[in-house]
This record gives sequence, structure tokens and C-alpha cells, in this order.
Amino acid sequence: MYVEELVQGAAMELEVRCSGKTMTFLNNIVLITKSSILITAITVNDQTVGFTTNCQLNFLYKFESKLFIWENVNIKLVKYDGSIYHQIDLNGVGKPFNRRSTYRMYVGENMPVFVNTATGPCAISVLIKDISETGAGFITKDEIDIDRTIRLKLKDNNLTISISGIIVRREYLENLGSFHYGCKFNEKNNLLSKYIIKKQNEILKKKSEAYTSINIPDRKHGNNKTLMQDAK
Repeated sequence: MYVEELVQGAAMELEVRCSGKTMTFLNNIVLITKSSILITAITVNDQTVGFTTNCQLNFLYKFESKLFIWENVNIKLVKYDGSIYHQIDLNGVGKPFNRRSTYRMYVGENMPVFVNTATGPCAISVLIKDISETGAGFITKDEIDIDRTIRLKLKDNNLTISISGIIVRREYLENLGSFHYGCKFNEKNNLLSKYIIKKQNEILKKKSEAYTSINIPDRKHGNNKTLMQDAK
């Protein structure tokens, strides 16, 4: 995708990777120039954010259900028409990006999700469908706004993993009378990564144990020989 194909006013994401952590800022394109765009200045706690050269910045843009990424973009604060904006320089073309390229682990369990509201966090019970290092999918009858910040508490025996994310997709499932949500984590959680690797290893171990030896008669010699067969 080329810069000139971007749409003014469209939503975009700025992914910031710094010191082993990943954060995502959602914004909108205010103005498009030759190889740059302007977005509303990013702020945290009413303070305008500045990004150091130690951070890797990636620009993500969704078009016709496809996601495109410009990696290692440059960003700076500029003043335009009396207002302050962040200017993002987009060199080259945006490449197709698969957000689900990481391993997604099936969960299928009810767990609490905390949704940020004006009166504070509100806990709702959801069915966690699957989870990866970068996001999760869950189902609930509650309606949650796109771009809403949530906190997921993943529980497994004595282990509890708390991780923050943003709702990026919502689909109404008419047959269930519920909503299916896609959540993108805005931080990297090493504990979650280790948990998913551990679960992957457990699944692989169970699959390998599913191969059992059975005896079949050797008609030619009248004895038995062993055949490895998938128990499934």
C-alpha cells in the first residue's frame, strides 16, 4: 500500500517497542502529505508524548479488512495551522501484516475481564476463546465499545496473569445472542509468553503419548509384529 492510498480521517495505530515492552496508541489521520501524515498529538495523562531514538515505531493501517504496516517510522512534533500534531514519516510502501501470526492457544474457559469506565473498572465474566502473546478472543453478552481499554486476568491453578489490552474487533453472534471480541495487548508480558510455551509443550507431549503400539498378526510367519498407529 502507498501513502497516497491512505484516507484522511481514517483510524490508525502507532506501535511502540521500547526496552522490551510494546505499547499501542490509537489515533486518526488528520492530514496526508507526500510521504508523511499528521495525527493528533499523542498524550498520556494530559502530557504530550515524545519518543526517543531507542524506540522502534511501527505504523499500522487497516484497509478493506486487511492490515498494513510501515516499520521503523520516524515521528516528531510539529505545529500546523496553530495546533500541535505528531508527524509520521512513511518511507516506502506498507506491507501486509498478519496480526495472528503468533501461536493462538485455545482456552475455552470463563474468566473475568475488567473494563475501564468513568466510575472505575467494571468486572464482567467472559468466555476466553483463545489467546496469544499479542492478543485474545473472547465471547460475552455484554456490549463493549471498540478502542475500550480492558484488563484480562488469566487464571490457571495457582497462576494468575494480568495483562492490559484494547478492543480492536467486535462481531455479533446471532446464534448465541452474544458478541465475539478481538483484543490486542498493548504490552508484552513475559509471564504470558512462558505460560503459552508451557501449554504448547504439554499439548505436544499429549499428542506424542497418543501414539500407541498395537499388535497385528504376521500371517506369513504366524507371529506378531508392532505397528505404530495414531490413537486418534
